[in-house]
Amino acid sequence: MWKGSLLPSSRIRLLSSEDGSVIERLKTFNGRFATQVHREPMASLHTASDITDVEFKRAGYTTLMESLTHGQVTHKFKTLVRVVAAYPCQGKELHSLLTGDYCLRLTLEDPTARIHAYVHKDNAVSFFGGFLTLAALTRKMNRLLGVPEPEDDAEEGMAGGRNPPWIWCCLKSYRLDKYDPWGSRRYRIFGTEIRD
Repeated sequence: MWKGSLLPSSRIRLLSSEDGSVIERLKTFNGRFATQVHREPMASLHTASDITDVEFKRAGYTTLMESLTHGQVTHKFKTLVRVVAAYPCQGKELHSLLTGDYCLRLTLEDPTARIHAYVHKDNAVSFFGGFLTLAALTRKMNRLLGVPEPEDDAEEGMAGGRNPPWIWCCLKSYRLDKYDPWGSRRYRIFGTEIRD
């Protein structure tokens, strides 16, 4: 999800691969890609949110595309993503997630890909930071999805809309069917907690 403003005076043009700005951007990209540390999306370097806490702080960064093209079906990694959708997302259903046999499906995106990742019932309590009230669960979910608080809405004049923050999270991939490991691959969030 990108925001931008085009005015009647705005212009869009295609650049050749020999253009100086294209060459400079390719050098920057290749320099960032060469090291594990600087592979973080440039758009999120200065605005990475602190609303989550992860167990594997020292683990290297992996993009979603690197995980999708990983040589093994099952693996664990830490990534920087935005939560663009959730199901269920209402407080009542989220509360039953903590006590029942349900799981939460989050749609995660980074600049390279978009995937579904699940928070299973055994990780839900630690993900939300304990057994919370309905209001506390709704507040945490709204922060995760970038839904403005009611008082923030008045300040933004309703023009701001939803803007999901960039969050760190730990993911592990797994398979549902041993006879079709690649076709049944899923992602699960673990070792991640939404802070108050």
